[in-house]
Amino acid sequence: MPQPEYKISVETEDGQVEVVLRAPNGDKWEYGIPFDRQTGRFAFEDIKVIELDFGADFAEKMLSDIRAAVRTALGMQ
Repeated sequence: MPQPEYKISVETEDGQVEVVLRAPNGDKWEYGIPFDRQTGRFAFEDIKVIELDFGADFAEKMLSDIRAAVRTALGMQ
């Protein structure tokens, strides 16, 4: 079964992560996730819905990729 795809863009000046998620059926969701530019911390409550729709493994990978993208953009790696 095809997995959804996502693209992560970090806007450090705005303190925002943009995530575009595309489902195999063509549906598209866009999320703007604010983060703290000092610590890189963020809250993404919609990840629970993504987990229900696409599975725990997919949601955890996506969340891990978001964390890594924020850390990289802030020079924390």
